[in-house]
Amino acid sequence: MNTTKDRDYNWKDETLDVILMRKKMLEELIEDKTVSLKRAPEGALRAVNKKTYCQYYLRTDPGDTTGVYITKAKRGLAARLAQKEYDREILMQARKELVLITKLADHLGAESLIRIYENLNPARKTLVNPIYLDDEQFIREWRTEEYEPLPFVDQAYDFYSNNGVRVRSKSELIIANMLEQNGIPYRYEYPIVLKDGKNVRPDFLCLNIRTRREYVWEHFGMMDNIAYANSNVTKIAAYERSGYYAGGNMIITFETSQCVLNSNTVMNMIRRHLK
Repeated sequence: MNTTKDRDYNWKDETLDVILMRKKMLEELIEDKTVSLKRAPEGALRAVNKKTYCQYYLRTDPGDTTGVYITKAKRGLAARLAQKEYDREILMQARKELVLITKLADHLGAESLIRIYENLNPARKTLVNPIYLDDEQFIREWRTEEYEPLPFVDQAYDFYSNNGVRVRSKSELIIANMLEQNGIPYRYEYPIVLKDGKNVRPDFLCLNIRTRREYVWEHFGMMDNIAYANSNVTKIAAYERSGYYAGGNMIITFETSQCVLNSNTVMNMIRRHLK
C-alpha cells in the first residue's frame, strides 16, 4: 500500500500553514493599502520622460490630458501620487489573490481528498488503495517497520518502559515513558544510514503524528567525560552533514553527573517538536 511516507498527500503538512500565512499577509496588506489610499492626495499623476530629466504634472480633471506642472519644490506631491497609483494596483491584485487563496484554504481545510476514501462504504474500502491513511492506519504501518535490534550485554541493567521496551539507562527510561504517556510513536535504536555511509543508531526515532515527520532524538548522558563529549560532538556533526539539525528534525538532550536529565526537560522537547 502506498502511504504518505511514499507520496506526499498529507493535507496536514506545512502546505496548508503556508497558504494560511499568505492569506493573513494579504488581509493585512489590503487593510494597509486601503488606509493609505484614503490618505492619498486627490488627482492623478502625469509623468513625462525627457532626455536628461523627468517632468511631473497633476491632473485633477479626467478630461485634462496635460495637467498642472509640479515644481521641484513640490516633488513630494508627485511621489505621493505615484505611490497612490501603485497602491491602487497592489490593492486590486491582492483582493483577487485573496479570493483565490481563501477558496484554496477552505478546500484543503475541508480535507476534500481525504473524504473521498472516508465516505466509501466498508466493502469498497477493502478494495481501494487510498492515497491517504488516517492517523490510526498511518501509525500502525509506521510501527510495523521491522529492524534488527542491538543486543544487550548480560550484565546490563534491566530498564523496561511502561510498554515493555527495553532501554539502556535511567534517562532513556524517562524519555521512553514520557513518549509513551504522550502517545508519541517511536522506534528504539532504529538503524539510519548517514550520507557518508556510516550506520548510526539514534536512541529514539520519533513520529510527530500531526505533521507525520520523523525526528531523531539523541540523549548524551556523560557530557562531563571529555572523551565521550568529543566523540559525540563528532557524531552530531555527522548528523548535520546528513541533514539532521538540532532544533529542526533532531532533538538533543544532555546531562552530566552534576546536572541530570529531568522530566520537565523531556516534556518541553515533546511539546516543542512532537505535538
